[in-house]
Amino acid sequence: MIGRGGVLHPGVIGSREHLDDAYDKLRASIELELGRAPRADRIFKLWSRRGSIDCVTEVGCEDPVRGGTVIAIFDMGVHRPFVVYRQQQPGTRDGAREVLACNAYFVSEFDR
Repeated sequence: MIGRGGVLHPGVIGSREHLDDAYDKLRASIELELGRAPRADRIFKLWSRRGSIDCVTEVGCEDPVRGGTVIAIFDMGVHRPFVVYRQQQPGTRDGAREVLACNAYFVSEFDR
C-alpha cells in the first residue's frame, strides 16, 4: 500500500506480498490481543487528541507522543479505539502498541 506522498509501510523490506503479509500478521496480533478484528481500511494518518495534546500520527513518521516510527494505525470500528503500532528502534523487530481513544478529528487512508 502506498500512502499519500508515496510512503510505503516502514520497517518491512521486500515485495508487496511481503508487505501485505507483515501487515496481516500485525492485524491478527491486534485481533488476538483485543478480541476484535480491526476494520479492513488501512489508516495512513490520524489527527486526534492523545492525552492532553492534539496531534497528527502518521505511518512512516516519528510518533509525536511516544517516539519511535509509526508502522501501522488500526481502526477498531465505530465507538472503538484506534491502535497505533510503532517500532522503537529502526531495524529491530521490537514493537509497541498503544490503544488510543475512539475519537478522531480526521483519518486519512492509504491509496489503493
